[in-house]
Amino acid sequence: MSPLKANDKLIIIGGIIVLVVAVIGIALYVQPTPETPTPPPSNQGTDTYDVTWSERSGALQEISEFAGKKTPYEGNVKILVGNIKSITFNLSWIDDKAFLKRFGLDTLTIEITTPDGKTFTESAKSVPKTKAGNIAFTVDVNTNMPSNDPITATSQADAEQQIQDMLNNKWMNKEITVKISVKIGEIRILKKLLDKGNDFTLKVDYKYYKGSITPIDTNDENKPTSLDENWRATPFYSTSLIGRT
Repeated sequence: MSPLKANDKLIIIGGIIVLVVAVIGIALYVQPTPETPTPPPSNQGTDTYDVTWSERSGALQEISEFAGKKTPYEGNVKILVGNIKSITFNLSWIDDKAFLKRFGLDTLTIEITTPDGKTFTESAKSVPKTKAGNIAFTVDVNTNMPSNDPITATSQADAEQQIQDMLNNKWMNKEITVKISVKIGEIRILKKLLDKGNDFTLKVDYKYYKGSITPIDTNDENKPTSLDENWRATPFYSTSLIGRT
């Protein structure tokens, strides 16, 4: 066997060094502990909704009745929606007995008593020639529109319930008392005895606030939102009349 040359010795020594370093590296290697990712803030199960309130109008069925000089008309009305802003009463009539359409004209008075006990009274006299009369006035209930701030809800139904919870039910489905009386203007004795009163028509209009909700896509600001669910509180009305007395 021939002796190793110097170059061969160097190669062998280098290989041994590399092998030793590799063995030492394997012995010292410690597998790193995997990091547990931090979960993002949890809002699972909730959605955000834009809230929009708008002013709407409604009307009750007209009341056509008779007010007597000794027996005023008395009745009541109810508005069956929440968030009422205001109520307008419009009373109209035509004097049935007036000499030459100018003399002996009657005066009608309307008295409104609200559910919180306040009373509003207005009077007017029939107009010469036409013998027509009219009284119109508005009672404010709540002039502050609800907040348009977004809400967070677990479902569409939950969002709608929150809208309902915002309702101001101050006068909702509560009796508003109406009293209409007449003062006979006729001065001729016989005509005055024959003048029993006047027919009239009463219109009741109201304004209220209606809320609607729109889901907001919080994951993608550029993604259009196609849903637009309106709060399903259909305006409706009712009148409850005591009738002629």
